[in-house]
Amino acid sequence: MAVVLGKNIKIYSGTSGTTPIIAMAKSCAVNMRCDIIEKASESNQTSKEYVPGREDWDISLNHLVSSDAPVEGLLKVGGIYTLRLVIGSTTRQGTAICNEANITGTTSNIGTGSIKFKGSGPLASPT
Repeated sequence: MAVVLGKNIKIYSGTSGTTPIIAMAKSCAVNMRCDIIEKASESNQTSKEYVPGREDWDISLNHLVSSDAPVEGLLKVGGIYTLRLVIGSTTRQGTAICNEANITGTTSNIGTGSIKFKGSGPLASPT
């Protein structure tokens, strides 16, 4: 899979929002999976064949936290967001639920945060 740059992640409020609330990821991970369905081989009934099943995806972001960080006011665990990211030269977009948000930091240092999203529906090219 191509590299996903943190600057290429945008999170919009709601399922069709237009104002990004997060665009400052310092690192991210995009996980895409597909269930595999077993079936009997059409050419040989003693062999197994597999076909792709339902797809699943999630995104984890790490970012710097400022005094007006989205996690504090705009980002809500359980909230539904539109995520748009660029993978190589391809743009992907999908709706996701924020299922985890953490902020950590030490005295006199910039805090860091991590946010996890679970995809709901396809992660596909925007229309």
